Amino acid sequence: MSAIPVASHRFRELFEADDSRTYRITLRGEDVFRLCRFRIVDPSIYSISDQWTADVVEPISGKHPKFQQLFHSGSGVDFIEADITEIFDESSGKIVYKGEHVA
Repeated sequence: MSAIPVASHRFRELFEADDSRTYRITLRGEDVFRLCRFRIVDPSIYSISDQWTADVVEPISGKHPKFQQLFHSGSGVDFIEADITEIFDESSGKIVYKGEHVA
């Protein structure tokens, strides 16, 4: 059994600074959510070191035909840091992260 690599959690300071803050997160698969209350997922659960969970404020758009039903307001969503392509801070009205991913 291989060891789980230690995650850098590069967004930790941003996500854990204020639980009342809402961010619009765009993921590599083109799913877009308004999320709040971010928590790190224990890496021993899924053997993934950079995974987060957050509360869905609003599911904005996604590829799955039932995206709105699957990720309704008040539900939770897990995601991996490496899949984040953009973070928009609704409090400041600014993009705080814009990443480039190669498919």
